[in-house]
Amino acid sequence: MKTATQRGEDGRGRRSRRRRAWRRRPPGVTRDVAAAAGACAEAPERASKGGAKVRPRPVAETTPEAAELAAFGQRTTMKENQRRVVGMRRENELDRCRGSQDPGREHECGRPLGLKLNHHTGELYVADAYHGLRVVSPDNDDKVSRPVAPQWWRGTGRTFSFANGVEVDPDTGAVYFTETSTRSQRREFLRIVISGDTTGRLLRYDPKSGGEVEVLVDGLAFPNGLAMSRDGTHLLLAVTTTGRILRYWLRPAAKAPAIEEVARLPWFPDNIRMSPRGGFWVGLHAKRGKLAEWCISYPWLGRLVLSLPTRHVQRASWLLNRLGRQVIAVRLSEEDGKVMEMVSVHGDLQKTFRSVSEVEERNGSLWIGSVMSPFLGVYKL
Repeated sequence: MKTATQRGEDGRGRRSRRRRAWRRRPPGVTRDVAAAAGACAEAPERASKGGAKVRPRPVAETTPEAAELAAFGQRTTMKENQRRVVGMRRENELDRCRGSQDPGREHECGRPLGLKLNHHTGELYVADAYHGLRVVSPDNDDKVSRPVAPQWWRGTGRTFSFANGVEVDPDTGAVYFTETSTRSQRREFLRIVISGDTTGRLLRYDPKSGGEVEVLVDGLAFPNGLAMSRDGTHLLLAVTTTGRILRYWLRPAAKAPAIEEVARLPWFPDNIRMSPRGGFWVGLHAKRGKLAEWCISYPWLGRLVLSLPTRHVQRASWLLNRLGRQVIAVRLSEEDGKVMEMVSVHGDLQKTFRSVSEVEERNGSLWIGSVMSPFLGVYKL
């Protein structure tokens, strides 16, 4: 199997190495192509032709979760999974949050996670983990977002706890989005996984129905990213805690069951994007390793882990899963969920590609976003 070769000198320290990691072609990148009929653990591989390149795309802010590669007005809009994007709150609050890189203020300044453009209206929908579903209109010169269906949430007596993924139906304009938990916020994501929280929901907002929000599915364990099929008949939904990809049927309405399992993965799936070559890509946050299994199986261990600082738990989990190659994305068949293709990294590049949240395929390349890295990666297929 061919791998990319290293260019340039090594830096003199961890920070220097990270800064230079994307100025050269990084080592240890492979592209694995699996037989469509193979299971994840047994899928055969074949080497990519000509190796692989990964190039940096620096961004103005930190930790871009993904990119929405479409025109918004006359510009390209990028999802940044950070606090300053698209003006989450009123102007005075926006001024206080502008430029902040303090993760301790994300509950105040917001944390955009999902992003989707309505190509017919030019409206940009944003699922913010703390401020709910929001929208930026193309005729809004200051590009400040406004809340979607605030009267509906006031009527329920509660607000969003953890809005996450978002998708727009191009035919009807309906907006589908996930709420990962009704109990915990994004800062408590480990608690959601370890405690087995199943309060997550899939919801629909219809701008043409007077701003009503409908709960389509509840009882989900960390619902995350979602994507609409090419024919518009169903949604694909990632359920992170259980490692499942679900299909929710939209049309025809009489099809039963309304929701079904497409695939069960040995990783924690994050966002989903359709591939122009068929199937769909799933960004993989991490492997479902022993630590996660033990915490879920033994409540006392889960409580102990939750008492530790989150950064220490993430570090320990990453170290336990470092051995061998790290799969960061997988392309699955839309029909039966079989593995079609995998992208993996190994060696020093595992430090760079931690917690991949999304991959989107455009013009023979994968655009890679991560909640842990201050750049977008571009991977040549």
